[in-house]
Amino acid sequence: MAAGRLAKRVCVIGAGMAGLAASKVLHEDGFDVTAFEREPAIGGVWIASRTYPDLRANISGEAYAFTDHPFQVSDDYPSAPQIRTYLDSYADRFGLRRLIRLATEVIKVRHARSQSGEISGFEVTVRPADDPGSPQTLSFDFVVICNGIFSIPRIPVIEGRSDFAGQVFHSSEIGNFEFPTGKRVVVVGAGKSALDCAALAARRGALTSLIFRRPHWMLPRFFFSRIRADKLMMTRFSELFSKYHRMTRAEAFLHGPGRLLVHLWWLQSETLIRMHLGLPAAFRPTHSLRADFANVGAGGEFYDLLRRGQVIARRSNVSRFTRAGLELSTGEQLSADIVIFATGWEQSVPFLAPELRDAVQKHGRLKLYRFILPPHEQRLGFIGYVASIACQFTSELGAHWLSQVFRGEMKLPSTPEMDAEIARVEHWTAQVVPDRELGYFVLPSMAHYADELLCDMGIAIRRKGNVFAEFLAPFWPARYATLAAERRQARKHDAAD
Repeated sequence: MAAGRLAKRVCVIGAGMAGLAASKVLHEDGFDVTAFEREPAIGGVWIASRTYPDLRANISGEAYAFTDHPFQVSDDYPSAPQIRTYLDSYADRFGLRRLIRLATEVIKVRHARSQSGEISGFEVTVRPADDPGSPQTLSFDFVVICNGIFSIPRIPVIEGRSDFAGQVFHSSEIGNFEFPTGKRVVVVGAGKSALDCAALAARRGALTSLIFRRPHWMLPRFFFSRIRADKLMMTRFSELFSKYHRMTRAEAFLHGPGRLLVHLWWLQSETLIRMHLGLPAAFRPTHSLRADFANVGAGGEFYDLLRRGQVIARRSNVSRFTRAGLELSTGEQLSADIVIFATGWEQSVPFLAPELRDAVQKHGRLKLYRFILPPHEQRLGFIGYVASIACQFTSELGAHWLSQVFRGEMKLPSTPEMDAEIARVEHWTAQVVPDRELGYFVLPSMAHYADELLCDMGIAIRRKGNVFAEFLAPFWPARYATLAAERRQARKHDAAD
């Protein structure tokens, strides 16, 4: 895209972490950005109405920050209110609020066509969230979808729900709900949000039960009471022990002839976790940490409550609702006043017109090159659709990558080559993260993914002055604080040539 033609209009859908990062990067790169957020506040999953009390990030503020905007105040593991304050400061510092239309829902995205029938961009239809009868259609050159992988709560369809006399929530809906003392609360799930919700209900005096099918690995927040877990887990060195879809010779040796070292690495990691958390017998996973990394969270408060008898855990499936509670697959009848499903999220882009959805999605899977770009719709991008422990970081890097594509500053492979790469990466994700059926997950290979994006952009991969700091120091986003300036410098250099 030539320097004199940078008034191209970009629609950003969503104003969570991914949407904020995309809006900032694209705006600073000269695009005319309008972002639409259906909620009345920025923050996505972190807005007050979608977070439960005591919710904290799985990683530290150093790891959960944008590259050029450090946390000013936070605990070691920032709380939801601290993250909201941080996101507000990010939006204010970079003037993002004037780009965002809050409480505005996108209901349709379709191709715009010229009188000759050629595709000329997109028509985006929006409406106020509180007035569905007032739609408005706007024209854009590009669309960036940032509604994310945590936007639609997943609650399983279970027989008899209409007969249940109590209340049913998803974990994202309990907000500041006051659990009445003595009420019977049943939480369904085994991930971090399930353990958090059960702990919350128990501490509020509810009679709490947890129903789960299989336990997942959790990390202690600190090893040896003082070393933060993310300082050990988020390094290039630790990533060597996870098999990426593209490996160096050293990594190929490590995961081939040297695989015993890999096995020992994961074995000692599991031993450390068991030692620090004191996992109760029912919550000791029989599968490996490496196979379960897609479900890992941080924190061990739940296990203390379980040991003290403040939470009762049952390993079972839910067969059906009854009027008084739940019937489990074991045949047990469990009384309940409140049932909370901490059962994850759906991924959906219901606002895409059929022709667009057919171009970007096959057999329920989004076909995205670098988890960002549909090869057959290169004016459309997805930011925040790759899951990682530091989603703000991968979203920000993805926004820089996508901006270069939209500006015409990146030479992409051919469409067939991108399709082939997507198929190859899908084969890898099916092997290493089988629990993520959609496959968009790069932890614990975040540095590898960052390297791919930077290599595509022509930006230096190595960010530290020596190999020891590069591989052993924590992989904080601040390493990339000068990325925008580096891209501008590269642009000037290319123009001079």
